[in-house]
Amino acid sequence: PQSSIYVNGTLIGQTNMNGTLTVNINTVSNIRIENIGYFPYDFTYDPSSNATFLTVKLQPISYISMNTDPKGASVTLDGKSTFFTPATFTTYAGIHSISISMNGYISKSFSISTFPFQMTVQNVTLQPSGQVSLKSAPDGALVFLDDQYIGKTPISTVLSPGMHTISVSATNFMTSSTSISIQMSSTPQTLFFRLTKIVSVTVLSSPSNVTISMNGKTFTTPQTMQIPSGTYTYAASVAYFQPATGTIKIDRSGTYEVYLQPMTALVAFSSNPQGAAVELNGKLIGQTQMTRQIPYGLYHVKMVGIGGKVWFGDVKVDHQVVNVYGDMINAGMLLLNATPSFKTIAHIGQIWTTLPATLTASVGVYPIEFFNPNYPEKTVYVKISGGAVTNLYEYLEPMASLFAQSFPPAATVTLNGKFIAKTPIFDFKVLPGTYNLKISWNDGYIERTLSIEGQQTYTLSFNDPTFVEISFISYPDPVKIFVDHHDEGYTPCNVKLSRGIHSYQVYDLLGNQIESGILQTTMFSSKTYFFIGG
Repeated sequence: PQSSIYVNGTLIGQTNMNGTLTVNINTVSNIRIENIGYFPYDFTYDPSSNATFLTVKLQPISYISMNTDPKGASVTLDGKSTFFTPATFTTYAGIHSISISMNGYISKSFSISTFPFQMTVQNVTLQPSGQVSLKSAPDGALVFLDDQYIGKTPISTVLSPGMHTISVSATNFMTSSTSISIQMSSTPQTLFFRLTKIVSVTVLSSPSNVTISMNGKTFTTPQTMQIPSGTYTYAASVAYFQPATGTIKIDRSGTYEVYLQPMTALVAFSSNPQGAAVELNGKLIGQTQMTRQIPYGLYHVKMVGIGGKVWFGDVKVDHQVVNVYGDMINAGMLLLNATPSFKTIAHIGQIWTTLPATLTASVGVYPIEFFNPNYPEKTVYVKISGGAVTNLYEYLEPMASLFAQSFPPAATVTLNGKFIAKTPIFDFKVLPGTYNLKISWNDGYIERTLSIEGQQTYTLSFNDPTFVEISFISYPDPVKIFVDHHDEGYTPCNVKLSRGIHSYQVYDLLGNQIESGILQTTMFSSKTYFFIGG
């Protein structure tokens, strides 16, 4: 009886001695019932539920005094209310669930019974969380926690909740790292690091300059490196040798070698006429006709026949049977080069080649064309004699680069009366000399004499020297036009302006300025319309 009733926070009365109170409620409302010595009761009433009589039993209050070591722990009561220790809080008498948590400590949960009108005291000692013990082999390794040195193994430490990186290192051993996640209530754990020894090794091969892939690392022999000890799988390859695979157990510093077997081919040497002496890489090996078993590779072969006739060339031995034929009757040798040789390509018959080049050609007279992007094309003729060596060396004449732009663009450009392009022009190649340059627009042109030297860059810019005729029109009403503060009359009107920057103003029939701006006539066509609306 005599409980206070609150509707939406407003006291509306007390229950009588029988514990009843009649209240008219027409909307959804929050109701609270209070009484001294009892735990308040809160609920929401919805008239649409048609409930007309509600019975509420208030629970007598009790008190809980919560203390933790250390202080400042978060205490949750019955999964709802949260307090920080030390704390004393009021609740109803009965059984309650308690959860205690604190950063760096193991959480605790338990139940507690409270009694009407009594204080229940609870003292709780929290155990640190995130305790980690670190060990290694060997002992005495340096330990870094989140990149900060904390000591040597073995060592124990307490980690705060979250992600942490632990690295353990020792001289001549690989650094070992791991990540560890610490929760609010992580239990103690032990981490063991077995460090891998680092050794200094030199990998050799026979032959040298072999490409080796070993456990994801690729290198060319000979190679000296610092690597962890262990067993490695390798694959080795080089031109003209059989690929090799295998394993190497590396447990100490030192030298390790990989062997590859050479691939060989049967090479047949023949010549016209027969009986020519054969040199292989400068070493005499016999006379044609003959065969030899030769390892794969690139060889320089020279044959010398009767009367000093010569044939020579580079021969690539890369398959099982190779035929080398030196024709000293119907073919001759051509040594070909030019200045500059860089970016120069030569064309003879069906052959395109970079320079310098050594070619074998049938007896006859041939045109040879030289091409270089920075020089004019050049054609010379060469005579090839059987068994003879012809040496051809040419000098290419340098060209200049021409860049040109005009205002307005799309002007026609001619050199000595010959059309070359419309502006803008980018990197047009021109031979050295003196030229008459003409830039033409629809309404005018510019001429000048241009002296060109080789391997130079010329950048030219031209403006149309003529006037621009601008037709000013407006809609719907005529307006007065001022250009460069000069009265040009009412629209429509035509104004002739020089190329450049001009100002304009526009006035309506009442004399009010309605527009102004700048006319940049450099890029205008010779006849241009300018529309004013509004």
